[in-house]
Amino acid sequence: MSTSGATLYGFAYGEHLDGLPPRSLGYRLLAPAAPEPWGGEVEALARRLQGAPYPDHWPPTDLFCSVLLADGRRLVALARYGLADHTPSSRRGGLELVGVVAPGDLDVASALTAYRWLQARRLQVESLHAFDGHFALADVLSSTASAPPPSDPVPVLPVRMWQDGALLFAATTPTEPDHRLGLLEQGAGRGWQWLPLVGSDFPLSTYAQRGPVVAWTPHLAGVALRVERKHEEEAGRKSRRPSRLLAAGLLLGLVVLPALNLWATLRRYQELGKSANAVDPLPAPEPPAVRTPANDDTRDRFAEALHDLLRERMGPREWAQAQDVFLARYERAAKAHPDLRLAETNQKGRLAVGAVGVLSRRGADRVEEAMKKALANKGFDAALVDIAAARVREQLLEDARREAP
Repeated sequence: MSTSGATLYGFAYGEHLDGLPPRSLGYRLLAPAAPEPWGGEVEALARRLQGAPYPDHWPPTDLFCSVLLADGRRLVALARYGLADHTPSSRRGGLELVGVVAPGDLDVASALTAYRWLQARRLQVESLHAFDGHFALADVLSSTASAPPPSDPVPVLPVRMWQDGALLFAATTPTEPDHRLGLLEQGAGRGWQWLPLVGSDFPLSTYAQRGPVVAWTPHLAGVALRVERKHEEEAGRKSRRPSRLLAAGLLLGLVVLPALNLWATLRRYQELGKSANAVDPLPAPEPPAVRTPANDDTRDRFAEALHDLLRERMGPREWAQAQDVFLARYERAAKAHPDLRLAETNQKGRLAVGAVGVLSRRGADRVEEAMKKALANKGFDAALVDIAAARVREQLLEDARREAP
């Protein structure tokens, strides 16, 4: 975007202190000193963010925040969570929200540079009132070195994806939202929004009507479920069409990495099969009636080893939730291929065979087909969907080629 003549309007929300020693008068909007038309909305946002449950064992942390205000302007802020107040008991749960109100078409790179400028300025000043004033966007961008956002190579999946354009993730560490800012580099459009930690009463659907939202909540099962349940009922509200580029970019970030992990799991299964055959080869297929106990023992040991490998790679939670699906897939596979049938007592082996059957349906071609089907008739440009699906398929095949001996 053009930075010529753009002005940033500073604000600060935090603990109001009075006297010496300082006495806490609660939290409120401390800057700007003069009323601004957007002041009430900024203070309401800060109070909502402060209402997010913050785990006691998490240290205080700074997180990036940027949303669109009702008048179309963009808020860019530094949210400081986990602060202790100045009451006699030094209660935790305090929050500072210091930032600027910028033009609505501020791009991701400029917003992240402004965020780093806010971090540096907060370290330099003692009073939050110092954020009152107007700042030239050109000066902010030129005085702060640009740097790529931190990233985490481990894939992350949303707690819930809503039809109204909001993605909710569960943060397992206090800094995880900032480590995932690379999601915003996936072709975010003008209406992108990023919310740090929110609680179950946060009005995500209100912001989603202004543009696509990526939001985070503390990794507490009760919190995540309450947030999902509350906003699932609001998903049908009419909202603006999400940014196609952001949706496709997030899709790449959320589908490619899990799919690559899946591909690696299949490769490990193939390697395990080769190893087992090399050490203790199975005999040629024979009718079950003439199979010897030793052969059955080899088959069972191999299936159980495969079970342990798949369960380790998929994780205990996903494995437990999918057992009924795996067993149903095993029955169909054993009916079509009798050599796959195992003893009734070998539950682990049956689960392993069923899991391989499920995973085998998730190859590169099937992932591409599933993406196209899932995004069809959802308001996205058909050519863009085809490009995103093809990119995922090419990445899966390239990863397979790299792993090939």
